[in-house]
Amino acid sequence: MDYSMRSVFLAFTIAIPSLLIEANESQIERFAIHGKTIRLRCDLRVSEDPEVEWVDLVHSSTQDPAKIFHSRNNPRFGVLDAHPNSENFHVSHDFTLTISNLNMDTDVGEYSCRSRIGDTLLERHYYLTIGEHPKCSGRTNVRSGEQTSLSCEMGFSGKGPDLEWLEDDETVESADEYDIRLAKKVVRLDATHRHDGVDLQCRISIAGVVLKCNLTLNVTYGVHHPKFHPVKETLEPGDEVKCTAKGNPTPRVTLGPDFPRSSEGLGWAALIVEESWVGQQILIECVAVNVVDDFEHVKSQNFSFGVVAQRKLDHHHHHHQQPQHSTEPIVNAMDEHVRHSAAEDQQMEEKIHKENPDAKPKPNVKSVKSNNSKGNLTTFSALVAFLGVIAALLV
Repeated sequence: MDYSMRSVFLAFTIAIPSLLIEANESQIERFAIHGKTIRLRCDLRVSEDPEVEWVDLVHSSTQDPAKIFHSRNNPRFGVLDAHPNSENFHVSHDFTLTISNLNMDTDVGEYSCRSRIGDTLLERHYYLTIGEHPKCSGRTNVRSGEQTSLSCEMGFSGKGPDLEWLEDDETVESADEYDIRLAKKVVRLDATHRHDGVDLQCRISIAGVVLKCNLTLNVTYGVHHPKFHPVKETLEPGDEVKCTAKGNPTPRVTLGPDFPRSSEGLGWAALIVEESWVGQQILIECVAVNVVDDFEHVKSQNFSFGVVAQRKLDHHHHHHQQPQHSTEPIVNAMDEHVRHSAAEDQQMEEKIHKENPDAKPKPNVKSVKSNNSKGNLTTFSALVAFLGVIAALLV
């Protein structure tokens, strides 16, 4: 009987609990100035007995991150002395990492905070770029017609910045000139009088931070034609006539041919129209002068106007008027009273005629006088009433 040997293999399965890694969000970009300080927050959920650590890929010589801090058995929140930059690290009780004396050559890169809760590992990643303060430079004192170049540059290490030149928040055409760890933007322009006093701004955007530097142009140019204000055909005594002129340096402005009472300032001259000029046609010459590169620039402008007398205000219309009450109801009341008295007289005559039909009214001077006296009395009574009402209203 043949017996065959059979090998029996027992298979064992060992279950190793897996670690679930949750990165709260994508890498957060941060920027700081060389030599300054930055704080990186570890705003992650933590367990009842927190297990939090900070690591970086900046100072590590291998693919494994260098450990900066671990909260286990660390009641004083001290950083690990083994880290080459430990003297510039500090971790606070809310697990915020502070890095001091930032260096463009050694501190740029990724920093991560980790919080372990059971089988879950939460992570937050930062990428730190370090740069210098931006610098704006170039020749800003130029003559009209000359060309100049203005540059804006910033040294950096990490992710590069975006640069742009602006004038009154409007983008100015410029060119990029990148070098190793240096971002640069250059503006080239032909200076004119319109550029004099213009403020050009370089705006640098990096990791959510905006930095700025400014240059103000000083363009020298000869005086331009003077201008009068206001320009009218006729003026009145007391009106001001002003002449202004632009130039760099600011021109001296005078009014002629002979106005001893005129006043002057930088870039302007003015006079007041006099009463004695009424009915005349006045001619003013405005002369503006400045000197550029030892050359005298002169411009002039004439202005002619007639002088008319001042229009007087109508005091009758501008006088404050007292409110007037309507007398129409009073007049109506007087008319009603007179009509009522006449009606009573008519009824009396009709009654007398009925009692004595043969009696005829004999109008004579006496009766007319009587009637007139009666009417006068009625009118007088109404007038007295009218005056009483007026007095009451005035009070």
